[in-house]
Amino acid sequence: MRWSFGMGRIRGIALRMHVTFLLLLAVVGYQGYVIAGGRGAFWSLALISAVFVCIILHELGHSLVAQQLGVEVRSITLLPIGGVASLKTIPENPWHEIAITVAGPMVNVVAAAVLMPFAGLPRSLFLTDLPANFLGLLNTLVGVNIWLFLFNCIPAFPMDGGRLLRAILALVVPYRRATWIAVLVGQALAIVFLLVGLYTSIWLVILGAFIFIAADGEEKMVRMRSLLRDIDVEEVMMHEFTTLLPHDTVGHGLERVYQTGQDDFPVVVDGQLVGMASRQAMLDAINRGGNLWPVGQVMDTTVPVISLRDKVSRVHDEMMSGHSGSFPVMERGALVGLLSPANISRYLLVQGSIKNGGRAARVPPRVAGQTPGLPPVIASVPPIAVPPPPGESGPRPGPA
Repeated sequence: MRWSFGMGRIRGIALRMHVTFLLLLAVVGYQGYVIAGGRGAFWSLALISAVFVCIILHELGHSLVAQQLGVEVRSITLLPIGGVASLKTIPENPWHEIAITVAGPMVNVVAAAVLMPFAGLPRSLFLTDLPANFLGLLNTLVGVNIWLFLFNCIPAFPMDGGRLLRAILALVVPYRRATWIAVLVGQALAIVFLLVGLYTSIWLVILGAFIFIAADGEEKMVRMRSLLRDIDVEEVMMHEFTTLLPHDTVGHGLERVYQTGQDDFPVVVDGQLVGMASRQAMLDAINRGGNLWPVGQVMDTTVPVISLRDKVSRVHDEMMSGHSGSFPVMERGALVGLLSPANISRYLLVQGSIKNGGRAARVPPRVAGQTPGLPPVIASVPPIAVPPPPGESGPRPGPA
């Protein structure tokens, strides 16, 4: 996530803090200072820091169980509104989703149970009183963990209760329909929060709006994945595309951007793929004064390749998890296509506009015996030595 910095790793999971969380600490510390001077600022900061430790433990509960079930967890980011765990994929096995979902709230139950013998029953489930000592801090944290458990049990996305409801429904109905029902329940609750909040608290209004929008986003994501799940790359990819040579200049490459509509260009030598040149890489080069730099100096030689029979849903997950550019499609060592985010977006737009629920015509099946083998990896190709362009001055850039 942009504007966040690392705080270490746990079991291979990166812990990150968003810079806006520092602003929250500053606001909370100032409010504590206004109420009780330096002592108030100290206990305010101690309390908010302890609360977010509980939130990180909650997210770690989800993440560690997800890892045990084979789901890759990239990071946990600390935000002013809570913690966000970044999973590479969302498991569609209902039992797996149940296990991952329940793990988070159960961490809060365990934390409250561990603290209660030392701090006693909570005086409040909300942060209404500023603790004056360490025992008061522990007592407040008992209430915070109980509140986090109850709050996450609300059956509405993005809370754990909404995911748990979806997983339970998915045991008896298709996953997409289970999501649709869970979204309706969540949005109905969101409307209730909005209406009640108009007469009681602005925070309920904000919460209701957040739940409504998040639930709608979840339904759209699941609908999109269901459209892409059974689609082969061959059906969506570009069959006609433009390539570049390593000695082509970035100026020429950018001309091809607006002439062809492509944003990413395979770079080939004697018909063999050696890298990918993106529009952004060429723009960065030209903004550094490198209009005549060869494309071979700015291309990416580590882009993964895909095959004709790969599923579009898997490639889309890769795009969403960090690889924002196009993927070259290979068959028997030859470059045969290009799959870009724009291809997938257009496919979803077309399929979403077909009102009878049908599908557009599929690509004709390939001739028997032409099943592609394992695709090669571009990373194995060494960088190409390209002679300096004529008239170019100044230091040469290193390989991208």
